[in-house]
Amino acid sequence: MHTTIIITFGLILLALMLYIGEKIGFPRQVLAYSFIVLWLALTLINGAVGIVHARQPLGTEVMVGSAVFGIPVAALVLFMVLTTET
Repeated sequence: MHTTIIITFGLILLALMLYIGEKIGFPRQVLAYSFIVLWLALTLINGAVGIVHARQPLGTEVMVGSAVFGIPVAALVLFMVLTTET
């Protein structure tokens, strides 16, 4: 359940960053790179907390962290591909 909540948070963060960033006037590429860096940092922090406090094995955290990081980034890539300006 925790993994689903974190992935949902990532998707909401992505949507907010893209929506607010475009309203402010940032280019999509800057927003995309910013999201990837921010989401990677948050995913690593979440994994570290899982290892230290929840005593999860490193292998499990790497697998779960890959999904937690990958799903919002895949959504970002899909958004960027589908909304390319020609």
